Amino acid sequence: MYFKFRIFLVFLFVISCQPIEIINPVKFDYSNFENIYIDAKEVSINNKYRSIFSEDNVEDQIENPPINLIKGWINQNIKTFGNKNKLVINILDASILRKEIENQNAKKFEEKLLYKYEVFFLIEYKLLDDSDHVLANTTVESIRSTTSQKYISLNESDLIINNLLNSALKDFTNETKSLIGLYMENYIK
Repeated sequence: MYFKFRIFLVFLFVISCQPIEIINPVKFDYSNFENIYIDAKEVSINNKYRSIFSEDNVEDQIENPPINLIKGWINQNIKTFGNKNKLVINILDASILRKEIENQNAKKFEEKLLYKYEVFFLIEYKLLDDSDHVLANTTVESIRSTTSQKYISLNESDLIINNLLNSALKDFTNETKSLIGLYMENYIK
């Protein structure tokens, strides 16, 4: 009996020494995104977005909220050339929401509730001449969402949110490049 107990303890010890999977966080490297060159002397960034604290809003619970990501992207990827004009960038929305939704395709032993994460960016670009007359403007909107199980680890949740933010920023970059190319084509290079 004592021998079986020792074998059982050794077995438990060996099992408990198994490596734990550590999920590495997503790094936001703005150099992976395309630069946009606009004919302007200066850039003015106005944060008009005010985070709404609600049960669905999770901006205060994550390491890299969308507002910080969009500011970092603007600072790193919007480049100016020339010695006249002023580019005004108004950040109107940079939010991430988590809503509880019903899993319509849930099988017998699967979770009935899921989390839906949604990232929304709304940015206005105005190019003004030296007399503050509007030369060109456009508004860029981008939305991206994903779902996850409700009961997951914090590491998995962080990974899902960071991947969603990275994908949303890629979508936003592509949409910005497209709309600035369309509406400000005479002022870009």
